[in-house]
Amino acid sequence: MRDSLLQKMNDLARSYVPEWSFTRQEPDAGSVVALLVGEMLEESLSRYDRVLHKHRVQYLNLFDRLKEEPAEAARSFVQFVPVAGAPEAVHIPAGTALLADSPEVNRPIVFETTHGLTATPAAIAAIFTTDGRKGAISRQYAAEDGGTTEQCRFTAFHTGEENLEEHVLLLGFARILDHLERLEVELVLSAFSADDAQAAAEILCESASFSVLTAEGFAPFDEVEALPGAIRLRKERFQAGKAMLSGLECCQIAVRAGQPLEVQICGAALRFRGEDILPDEVRCAGITRRSQRFHPFGLPMELYAACELESRSLLARRGAQAAMTFSLGYETVDRLLPEYQLEQEYKVVMRRPPNTPKPVIQEVRADEVLLEYLSDTGWRPLAPEEPVAPLFGGTEPGEVSIPFRVPMDLASEEQAAGQPRLRLRLLRAQGLYQLPSRQHCPVVENLRFSFTYADSPPAADAAVIRNNFEVRSLAEPFAKGQSAALFYTREYERPALYLGFDENPWGAPLSVYLGIENNGDIPVDFSVEYTAPGGFVPLKVQDGTGGLRSSGALLMLVGRDCARRSLFGRELYWLRLLSGGGEREPYELPEITGIYLNMARVENTSTRTALFYLENSAEAARFSLGEQGLLSARVYVNEAGAEGENWVPWRQAGRFDDEGRTCEIDLVAGWVSFAKGVFTRFPVREDGPAVKVVYQGYSGASANVEAGSIHTLSTAIRYLSGVRNPLPAFGGYDAYNEETAAAVISNMLRTRGRAVTEQDYFDLISQVSSGVRRIKCICGRDLSGESREDALTIAVLIEEYEKGGHIFSEMRQAIREKLLTCSGLGPAGKQLLLTQPRFVRVSARLWLRTDKMENAFDLQQQCTQSVGRFIDPLRGGFEGRGWEIGVLPTPTQLAAYIKIRHPELTVDRLVMTARFENREYAMEDSAGRRTFGPLAMAVNGEHMVYCRLAEE
Repeated sequence: MRDSLLQKMNDLARSYVPEWSFTRQEPDAGSVVALLVGEMLEESLSRYDRVLHKHRVQYLNLFDRLKEEPAEAARSFVQFVPVAGAPEAVHIPAGTALLADSPEVNRPIVFETTHGLTATPAAIAAIFTTDGRKGAISRQYAAEDGGTTEQCRFTAFHTGEENLEEHVLLLGFARILDHLERLEVELVLSAFSADDAQAAAEILCESASFSVLTAEGFAPFDEVEALPGAIRLRKERFQAGKAMLSGLECCQIAVRAGQPLEVQICGAALRFRGEDILPDEVRCAGITRRSQRFHPFGLPMELYAACELESRSLLARRGAQAAMTFSLGYETVDRLLPEYQLEQEYKVVMRRPPNTPKPVIQEVRADEVLLEYLSDTGWRPLAPEEPVAPLFGGTEPGEVSIPFRVPMDLASEEQAAGQPRLRLRLLRAQGLYQLPSRQHCPVVENLRFSFTYADSPPAADAAVIRNNFEVRSLAEPFAKGQSAALFYTREYERPALYLGFDENPWGAPLSVYLGIENNGDIPVDFSVEYTAPGGFVPLKVQDGTGGLRSSGALLMLVGRDCARRSLFGRELYWLRLLSGGGEREPYELPEITGIYLNMARVENTSTRTALFYLENSAEAARFSLGEQGLLSARVYVNEAGAEGENWVPWRQAGRFDDEGRTCEIDLVAGWVSFAKGVFTRFPVREDGPAVKVVYQGYSGASANVEAGSIHTLSTAIRYLSGVRNPLPAFGGYDAYNEETAAAVISNMLRTRGRAVTEQDYFDLISQVSSGVRRIKCICGRDLSGESREDALTIAVLIEEYEKGGHIFSEMRQAIREKLLTCSGLGPAGKQLLLTQPRFVRVSARLWLRTDKMENAFDLQQQCTQSVGRFIDPLRGGFEGRGWEIGVLPTPTQLAAYIKIRHPELTVDRLVMTARFENREYAMEDSAGRRTFGPLAMAVNGEHMVYCRLAEE
């Protein structure tokens, strides 16, 4: 034994002093010290071997405090479920006892809550993530879509691909865009100055999109061009659609911005024109005529004859400057007196026939013509800019243009009921009914209409902006000539997570459990707020997630004044988590894998109280608690000197000569003892119990029950329908047995609290935490593998890594304290970075050939299991010993493993992919050295195996 000890010391010495070597024949000073230490260790081991097993740890505690027995009690989280429609939240006090079933024991296992909470009947109805800097809103969960918040999965403080943020300006026009087959308009912007209007037009053309409501929905314009103070919009094949906007049915032009823009305007109007518009209908004397050529007042003319005209394309443009143009000609119609035949009487004497008077032919023209329109109250004269009366009274043909303004009170198509709304009426024609007469009847050819809004573009009949579900009408500020910002956001600038509740979630405290995957192990600084009547109010939060580094509960004091507020189109009670850190990439943010309400942390403890009486206060006393293998015990003595009971806490003696209020507590044997005469120095009361012990028992490893095993309340609580543990219990560890005690003792003797090698760090960690299976130490690098001289990074792989990061989170603090205390990192100027491996989810797809089809399905299933077994970090690899941290399996290795395990199969093709930091990578033989860093560790993803016959 001495030789082996000397050899180990010699090997270890080379790590410190490489130039020194141990020499037994001619020992130097260092060799003499090594010989003395070897003899001392040999003697100590010889004496230690004679110590009973149950006293070995206590014996070593005389030299260096080890982990006290028992090791650990199982822990989990339990969700309390209030009854449906509960009138109020339910208070769950700390220490509430719960019962669990375990297949390993025949009795219920007791768990107790470690903190109190308020179980609210409210449920989460919606979850949104926002980022005001990027102008993005994403919906992560909605109750109406089905599912539960326990199943939702998204990246915290990241909006993702879906963006619900909306910045829209809607301009509604009731009639002026009707009956257009082609739309080419100028959107005129009003601002405080021409420069502001020009800047607004340029910004909108560069950063916004324009569309118009058609019969098939909103359609983008074919061309958008910035003009001085206006925007030209063109769309071919246009048919206006109508929708309600601010209570008005109108066609709408939409201006959509992808983000907030610095644009302010005082109004918006349309400027456009129309040429060569044919009339829809021409009626003369109630008879429909062709518009190419017609007689407006008849042939011959009739007094009060009316030529009725209808042009929906023109008359829809109320207030526009319009013109009616046509070629005017004349046809003459002679109206003569009736002729009489006289019988002449011939006589002998011939006389000269008398002179018959000749009638004067009257020239008849259209002396007075009235242009009228059908208003909403009846026919009214239309006042053209030039008189209409003399136009039709000439005799020379020519081109005629009648300019006028389309009246604002023009009757609508519905009011006209299919009748024309414009007419020319003959009011006076001198000599119209005289005979003989010659009528010069007007003939109208090629009648056309035109209009323009050049001088007075019509303002929008309705103007509405929608910014992130906030709707605001601009009618009032535009009417007053006030400037209004179009595209803005009221969302908080920092990334935020919003939780919307259907009822008031007040609680003292309210517990919200967040399932977290944070592969980068980077904490997030965040704060929590809730909606009060005056706005969002900060909350006091006890963060059980360590800055969203691992799963845990947020305990929040939510006031009863939590109020409803309309956000994202939902009127709910809102909690808001605000990110306080800088901008990060999505893969650097934690991923939320589920949200649970009313969760409380529980431990496998059963708290009891025992009272004892003294028979003789001068003698030594020992009290048995009736239970062995306890977790903890607190001792109180009912001391005299005060009225009533006076329970004073006593502590366990640290040394044999300790003379304070001390006692001996043996948790393994389950007893408490007091030294002789101790009660004479601190007298106890004689009337009543003298000693009270509050102790906790536990069930060890058998309390590591599966999810759903904790389902019974020890005592019924009003308005509480049930309880369940959605997560398995973990961390239960029995007291030291032969194997674990030997490992701890060996580690302590070898390291003596000073770690040098990686194995030394593993031994120190094993002393304070069970379930650690593998570690990796990297000096001079941070978590991502970047150079950092003052850092010592230690990655710890635990056996229950698949159950979530919250298990490692429970161990992290104890491991850190042990390493900082015993490893000498502080004096060396090193900063400890403690983390889990950076898990890389590896998926494999294999195409295999087999000679027999009968067992193809079995071979496929067996091969899939073999792939999962090979990649498993704890039991994978060729020898089943798992993988070292930083070493990833390669496609070549997997193909060789499949060939060894299944020689009857031939691997035709193998594809391995790795998902890391929300991205997909193709695995190659050099992948482990390429991308994922020195702390990478492969875990199983989804594997697919395809089999086919060799003949194929």
